[in-house]
Amino acid sequence: VAGMEGSELVISINKNDTAPIFEVSDLGIVGDVKVILPKLADAIRKYKANKVKN
Repeated sequence: VAGMEGSELVISINKNDTAPIFEVSDLGIVGDVKVILPKLADAIRKYKANKVKN
């Protein structure tokens, strides 16, 4: 938690919906990081590509 003190946004991914990390997160996602992270990265890439076009 000490390393996150200066963070503007904290996003956590954990399989355990009661994980303590969610108490200090701005956004918490319950699930498997190996499944969620590729989908999240793809969504961010698509968002950035659309933003550049507009």
